[in-house]
Amino acid sequence: IIITLPEVGFADSHMASTRIYTDKETGEIVKAKIYILPKNARKDRVLEHELGHALGWMHHRQKFHIMHPNWHQGGYDHSGIRK
Repeated sequence: IIITLPEVGFADSHMASTRIYTDKETGEIVKAKIYILPKNARKDRVLEHELGHALGWMHHRQKFHIMHPNWHQGGYDHSGIRK
């Protein structure tokens, strides 16, 4: 997993983004790149959320869930995490 704080070339509409790379034959994740805007790097849960994506976890719309797509509605709940 590579984590970077891009200064330019990143959509300001997102706090962070994760790109995963998979093995073409097995479908397993072999590499992940996490991009976090510097202004969001110290916000609670941003890195944890993106690490979840790097592990293959999808968004989960349950309020206060770590994988909630909206940072303001997220939290630390991790029940029902799924790939």
